[in-house]
Amino acid sequence: MTTSITSPSAAVWNAWEAEGRSYQLITDRELLLFTQHFPIRGGHIAVDVGCGSGGFTRQLHRFGYDVTGIDFADAALNAARRTPLSGVRYIRHDLNKGDPLNLRMHGIDLVVCRLAMPFLTDPVSWIRRVRDSWLRPGGRMYAVIPVVGDDIGRPGGMTERELAPLTLGWAQAVRYNLRGPLACLALRSTAT
Repeated sequence: MTTSITSPSAAVWNAWEAEGRSYQLITDRELLLFTQHFPIRGGHIAVDVGCGSGGFTRQLHRFGYDVTGIDFADAALNAARRTPLSGVRYIRHDLNKGDPLNLRMHGIDLVVCRLAMPFLTDPVSWIRRVRDSWLRPGGRMYAVIPVVGDDIGRPGGMTERELAPLTLGWAQAVRYNLRGPLACLALRSTAT
């Protein structure tokens, strides 16, 4: 069972962004492992959830995806929009309040959620909605989640016990770790 935490407000995220405290680091190792688990296909549709200032959103674009970045902090989205790219758009939305209205349901090839899942009110229900409603058959999800111990109650991370149900119901679930410690989940939905 996922422990309910109080997610920081958009104002808190905006302040963190202004202070330069947002987590943006994308390493060469992460990108190498990403490309080993996710086929790079130009013209496919990706959504980057909790995109922040758009670093991974732009990387997905370089891989050839048409990308929508989603965040609920204006400061992060303003920073992301400073690098306009054809095939990349950003929308403001709080995923704790439901799904964005302007997403193509059952038509997304890849959903990325780097470091944002611990801040969702109910990560297990959300990841199931992504699998069952957002992704096309055979679609994929990439999640990066900071791992914390059971004795650490800090927001922004999940325990091993909280991570386990995130992989249930997927046709394929692979976990690998990055330094930090960061758990990376490479998930694929059932193809019909």
